[in-house]
Amino acid sequence: MACDGGMPPVLQVRDLAVHAAAGTVVRLPRLELPAGGAVALVGPSGCGKSTLLAALLGVLQRPGWRVAGEIHFGGEGAATGDGAARRAWLRRAAAFLPQDPHAAFDPLPTIGRQLHDATGETAVECARMLGWLGVAAAPAVASRRPHQISGGQAQRALLAIAFLRRPQVCIVDEPTAHLDEAMATELVGHLRVLRRNGAALLLATHDRRFARALDAEVLAGVDGVFTPAAAAEAPWPVRRDRDVGPAAPVLAARGLAVAHGRDVVLRDCDLAVGRGEVVAVLGPSGSGKSTLLHAFAGRLPLATGAVDRPARTTAVQLVPQDAHGSLTPGVAIGRLVDEVAADGFVRAQAAAALGLAAATLGRSREALSGGERRRAALLRALAVQPDVLLLDEPTASLDRATAIAVVGALLELRRDRGLAIVLATHDEALAAAVADRACVLRGGQTCPIALPSPPC
Repeated sequence: MACDGGMPPVLQVRDLAVHAAAGTVVRLPRLELPAGGAVALVGPSGCGKSTLLAALLGVLQRPGWRVAGEIHFGGEGAATGDGAARRAWLRRAAAFLPQDPHAAFDPLPTIGRQLHDATGETAVECARMLGWLGVAAAPAVASRRPHQISGGQAQRALLAIAFLRRPQVCIVDEPTAHLDEAMATELVGHLRVLRRNGAALLLATHDRRFARALDAEVLAGVDGVFTPAAAAEAPWPVRRDRDVGPAAPVLAARGLAVAHGRDVVLRDCDLAVGRGEVVAVLGPSGSGKSTLLHAFAGRLPLATGAVDRPARTTAVQLVPQDAHGSLTPGVAIGRLVDEVAADGFVRAQAAAALGLAAATLGRSREALSGGERRRAALLRALAVQPDVLLLDEPTASLDRATAIAVVGALLELRRDRGLAIVLATHDEALAAAVADRACVLRGGQTCPIALPSPPC
């Protein structure tokens, strides 16, 4: 992207490469990002998008890995090393929205307190910004801790920090991973406002539609090298073997109600799931989809109602939206899987079906990309050979090709083992393609809806 008016680019990169003992991990030959511009690093999970961002920010912490090349922020000289000048510039002029919004927050202080600490603004101003960004009941949300808000609300809180800091560059990792279509559209509008205010955007995303909506220059990662490319995305494949009649229920909620403090999130919910059935739960971020799945899994106390589950304690498995937080730190993924694996589970075969390389199983969560962590959490849940799988935004952080492979593997288990699946998603196209039926959460209640006909 060209820079206008003779002003130096906010970010300039030449021949950036991340090297490990086994060879070069990822390369970015050239990047120029002017004030108000946008560049998107696009590619499948594990292709090096987050690694490049970590290298640019000077926070790449992998033993034996090193960064080579030139990085200039704001025309302030080469900053390839972890120098004090770069750190000072980033603290002063940059905002970062990480891939996992919940993990960006301290788990104990309230959201409002953390917004104040990050920006110096008053509680009133922080709540006002949350409200402007579309957070309903913003003062109440600000009074909650991170685990009490949705992924979309957590991301909006991070976006509030970015707006209040008025950065020169905003670096965003997988911005649409936890967002429904409406929120993604809103986010495009908010990021456009940041650009009009002069902030440059550097995105790492698997969502090429999002990159197109922002008119971002696309640099696609192929074989570890990011070069200019066009934006395109494959459609979801359509499942043709839908069930035509009801199956014996393996999981059922009756009159279920859940509250967070004084806020009632779910009220009088009824939902039954049959053996081998795929049920989609739709609704915008913050509507209670994650809360419903946690209640199904027995991880939340119920205000009223009951959930009927299979007798086997491991029969219902939840793969939460926060894949990072669900994996034990510092422990290899293969060990986490082996600790819970049922007799007859073939780890290598299941990992391959999910697109996880064998080397991934020897790494801990800290060494994985967001998409790899999501699939690792799914692999561990499948290892116990459950009867019911509760999936919270299972394709978030995954590029379309990888997401299609993961969904295909799950549908094979549904067909071969009678696995029941409850799919909480904001992606109506995915629900229409694979679900037997769907409901939407409105006002804390489950309302059955007709799915649109899938394409022929």
